[in-house]
Amino acid sequence: MSDDGPSGDLMGIVRAVVPDVIRKRFAVKFLIVLLLMGLAIGSVGMFATAQITDQTQERIENEYTSLASQEATIVDQWVIQNRKATKFASNDDVWTSQDTKEMNRAAGNLIRSEPDISEVHVVDTSGDRLRFAASTEFESGETLSGTERDWVGDVTFDTVIGGQVAVSSVYQGADGPVVGFASPPGHATDRVLLVEASVDSLVQRFQGAERAEGGFTQVVDGNGTVLLDERLIGAESRGTELFSTYGDPQARAPIRQALSGDRAAGVSTRMPAQSGILGEEYAVGYAPLSIDSGPQDWVVLVHAPTSEVFGFVQTISEYGLVATGLAVLLMSTIGMALGYNTASSIDRLTSRAEQMEQGDLDVTIRSGRIDNIGRLYAAFASMRDSLQNQISEAEQARKEAEVSRAEAIEMSNYLQERAAEYSETMQRCARGDLTRRMEPEGENESMDQIATDFNEMMSELELTTGQLKTFASQVEAGGRSVQQSAETVRDASEQVADSIQKISDDAYDQKERLQRISEDMDDVAATLESVDGEGDAAYTESLDTVQSIARDLDTAVDLGEETMAESENVAGAAEEQAAELNEVSSRAEELVRYAQYLGDGLGNFETEAEHEFVFQTGAGGTGDSDPVGDAE
Repeated sequence: MSDDGPSGDLMGIVRAVVPDVIRKRFAVKFLIVLLLMGLAIGSVGMFATAQITDQTQERIENEYTSLASQEATIVDQWVIQNRKATKFASNDDVWTSQDTKEMNRAAGNLIRSEPDISEVHVVDTSGDRLRFAASTEFESGETLSGTERDWVGDVTFDTVIGGQVAVSSVYQGADGPVVGFASPPGHATDRVLLVEASVDSLVQRFQGAERAEGGFTQVVDGNGTVLLDERLIGAESRGTELFSTYGDPQARAPIRQALSGDRAAGVSTRMPAQSGILGEEYAVGYAPLSIDSGPQDWVVLVHAPTSEVFGFVQTISEYGLVATGLAVLLMSTIGMALGYNTASSIDRLTSRAEQMEQGDLDVTIRSGRIDNIGRLYAAFASMRDSLQNQISEAEQARKEAEVSRAEAIEMSNYLQERAAEYSETMQRCARGDLTRRMEPEGENESMDQIATDFNEMMSELELTTGQLKTFASQVEAGGRSVQQSAETVRDASEQVADSIQKISDDAYDQKERLQRISEDMDDVAATLESVDGEGDAAYTESLDTVQSIARDLDTAVDLGEETMAESENVAGAAEEQAAELNEVSSRAEELVRYAQYLGDGLGNFETEAEHEFVFQTGAGGTGDSDPVGDAE
């Protein structure tokens, strides 16, 4: 594998950093890698466990925050429900009558129709003191002073939202804690219908105990006074725990958080044990609650022991860490076993390879493994067998090579001898003795073929050289003959040209004379014509004769001119032919000179006999041929 690229650079850095004492030992390297993998798996496991723990804890915290908000919603819906029931009941005109029995009867019907209502009172506000006009608990005419109901005297209904129903805080009623709801009946201004709703049903709807064992829900006001407690219902709520102060200032921190800032629900974890709350570390979810036209702000608190709330988280953390440790331990154990086994196998194979390196090819290489190490053992065993076969083949090849070498030496000596003989023959031929030939001996096909081809070549060359000698002689003789003939013809042509020139000159002179005679004859004819009128027949006949002679002379003059022209043409042609014959004579002389040179050169070659040179009949033809000597 190539070390080029980023991976090669990284491996180069690793090799430079890791000491050689580690790099030389596979087991040490494997152990280090195993430790690094264990650390990596442990780190990943711890990180994953921490992440799961945090996520689980966050989910549980969100659940308690949501549970506190749900509990606050339950309280708010309970208040709204009883507020509506009070408003609806106050619309009855019976509360404005003076018939106490009728009002008590209507109050009993109201209690029976509304399960949460425990007591109903009609308060008369017309006097200087508040008195009961009717009541399911007190006698008519009793004052409210000294009871938990005197809060009604502090209510101004024109300041109540909607001017309808006012709500009190939780106070102790005849049969347990109640919440009072006050509303003026009809349009009366001197009476107030006071309905007391028991909180038992409300407390029973809390879910703190269902969420976790030992858990519970409480409702406290802004001062930290406990108003409702899921653990205290009915007669049990008369204990001192209700309406007591909730914990110490540190424990009331969730109350302050709920009523400060954006008044949001939340959760506080890891709260220390508090007397009256929980005797062990606990978590508390909180949610603020505002009652319209009622008491100050309330805070709903949902408690649960930390061991119960976050026990699962702790279990996940512990199991995650244990699982991570077991995974690391298991991987380390298996890895060390595999590493030891692999290192032992590699060490044994290394020992066998060193024995093979020292020449011991009979070493035993076997392994029962079928993995990569087993295949490596098999590859080394195959390599050992291959080396043994190669060594045997090499020994056999060495012996065969020695025999071949001896044969090659013998053949080389023979070839050198034959080459020397052939070289001497070719040198003799090169010096001009074309009669030399090589003798095939049948020992070597290639050398015999060379001799045969050389002999054929020399035979052709000897024949060609003999023919060229004959041809050169014949060309030289023919050239001389042509030269002599051309000179003879040239001399004759020159003589002809001179004769014709003389004839032309004579013809010119004759033409001049004939022309003068013709002119004289014309004059005579003219004279004779002037005297033609006398009518002499003999004279007339003479005149005709003269005119006929004059015409013949004109014709002769014309023929003389034509003859002179033809003579000049013939003389010119003769001169041209003489010039051409001069050129032919010059070329023939040059041909003779070249033929002499060729003959002198070919005379240096020795042949068995002179060969007659012949021309083929036609271009490349194979018919009868004529000797050059017969070409003349």
